[in-house]
Amino acid sequence: MSPPDTTWPLVSVIVPCYNNAETVISAVNSVLLQDYPNIEVLVIDDGSTDNSVEILATLERKIILLQQENKGSASARNTGLLAATGQFIAFNDSDDLWLPGKLSAQVNFLQQHQEIGLCYCGWMEWDGKAALISETKELVDHAPKLSKKQPGNEGWLYLDLLKESVIHTITLVMRREVVDVVGLFNTDYTIGEDYDYWIRASQYYRIAKLKQVFALYRNSSAGITKKVHNKNFRLMVLEAAIARYGLNCPSGEKFPISTLTNHLNEAHFSYGYNAMLQGHRVLAMASLKICIRKGYRFSRACLLYSICVLPWFYNHYIKYKKRKRIID
Repeated sequence: MSPPDTTWPLVSVIVPCYNNAETVISAVNSVLLQDYPNIEVLVIDDGSTDNSVEILATLERKIILLQQENKGSASARNTGLLAATGQFIAFNDSDDLWLPGKLSAQVNFLQQHQEIGLCYCGWMEWDGKAALISETKELVDHAPKLSKKQPGNEGWLYLDLLKESVIHTITLVMRREVVDVVGLFNTDYTIGEDYDYWIRASQYYRIAKLKQVFALYRNSSAGITKKVHNKNFRLMVLEAAIARYGLNCPSGEKFPISTLTNHLNEAHFSYGYNAMLQGHRVLAMASLKICIRKGYRFSRACLLYSICVLPWFYNHYIKYKKRKRIID
């Protein structure tokens, strides 16, 4: 890694790590190998019980390693934000990868578009196999050299974000001033704290997307976002946003009540469905019951609720879904 070129704006890259000893070096190296000349990499170990810290110590001259008790990804990212000194802030996770040219493209874009506060890029899921990395890198190498914005995913994105979380954290670069205005991540959320943050930021800043794929998200069944928690965090984030900001976008657009109702109902349904698949019958029944009462996906919700109630049907349905996933 070459010495930093301080004529370029400093970018602080925040990488939370919890028990990812097998993947964290690859994740950090994908940042260190960027062609952008002025980076500080802050790795926050969130109380790992494996040998993540020992492995990260081999990079001690290239990174800033911060350690804390296990408090979750929101707290770890906040620790990074408070220690960061860069003019721009970026994020990677300890099991995901950046592809070459990511930082240069995004920082260059933000410098040329002062009206934009946050910039994210395209990403792809992968299973950790080198072959897919090679294919995706080839895709990026053949993309236009100058990044272009993708229509429909830029500007005042508050309403877009109410529909779905269109921003993946590992794809984002934002100005430092965003932190000064929006604040830190909400540590009340075990997951979804990033979704909440982008919604909050969308009230103050325009957001742009570069269409190139510059990040790889590791699709692992062990990932925290794959687990069903005892709270429906997606629903909590949406309800908090609506209570705080209402249905009006800074651009003047308004979110239709009927559309909002469907999205809230879908948050109940998807949580119930995933809870059922992972064996959390009580959690599943509570969410599916709300869908039945509101008439949302009524037939499907009734069927899934019945499967949860009747253990024999439930066990056979779960076995069927597992077999189907293997075949697919």
